[in-house]
Amino acid sequence: MRLIINALKNVWTLSAYRWLSVSGFALFFILYLMTLPSSFTGGQIGWIALQYLDLSMVILSFIMALLVAFIMTLMVWLIRQGQKSSKASATGGILVGIFAPVLCCSPIIPIIFGSMASLLPSFIGSSGPLFQGFIATHQIELFTIAIILLLLALYQNAKKVIHGNSCHLK
Repeated sequence: MRLIINALKNVWTLSAYRWLSVSGFALFFILYLMTLPSSFTGGQIGWIALQYLDLSMVILSFIMALLVAFIMTLMVWLIRQGQKSSKASATGGILVGIFAPVLCCSPIIPIIFGSMASLLPSFIGSSGPLFQGFIATHQIELFTIAIILLLLALYQNAKKVIHGNSCHLK
């Protein structure tokens, strides 16, 4: 935890990175607020989803937006310093957090599985509703996985900010 705090303090010495964190948080907070309740809106993302928010979704939106804003700030700093940033776990966390509620109740999965059924009719033809049911009943677990992936990405990028590209000789 101290590593992450020190990395953010280091990066936030420049006001541009503080501004990036705040604006990134605002953008992703709004995005998550409109995306997480989409399982109640039939996969529809937008202002209509806000009426289905409850406290748990607001908290999840806040946590994921905060983590994404911190990761984005550290990644931009690392890239500007000529270092490589850890993108895989951040991308995974963001995608799971956004697509889990959308895939639950939208026609995307039945369309994909229906088109795949033309190639493998017996295997894929009826598994679309099963997949949607799994996502609908395990959303909290999927959001938890998304948060864990975001925390991992934050830690990896913070470690690179603090330690840089230095080699340690023994």
